[in-house]
Amino acid sequence: MEWIIAAIAFLVGAGTGTGITFNVMKNKKETPDIVVETGTKVGEKLADIDLVKIPCSLEYIEKNSDLLCRELFCRMQQRGIDAQTSAADCSGISNMNNSIKFIEIVTEHCQITQESTDEYNKCFDRFNRILTTSKSGQ
Repeated sequence: MEWIIAAIAFLVGAGTGTGITFNVMKNKKETPDIVVETGTKVGEKLADIDLVKIPCSLEYIEKNSDLLCRELFCRMQQRGIDAQTSAADCSGISNMNNSIKFIEIVTEHCQITQESTDEYNKCFDRFNRILTTSKSGQ
């Protein structure tokens, strides 16, 4: 007789547990799947490679002696979670580019000879003053 009571108790417990589980699952609201974007995907959105297609093209690099491609690419790599470069790295490239441009301008406009070093120094100082103070000295 005890085994009949145990079997009935088992069937009642199993039925009750199944019913409760079914009702809980039926009434449970579905939660949407959360899409996690990695740093690489975020970085790709922030640093669209299309931005450097023209300045990094072979035609542009052959015509221009600046470091625009390198600087833009560096700045793109400092965006996002998985940044590969720092602002100091990119500033170094920018400073180098500015120095090259300054040398080109001075070389083009300031003639230096053995006899005209004073004139060259005056010319150089004028461009240097324009560069450092943003004033033309006119």
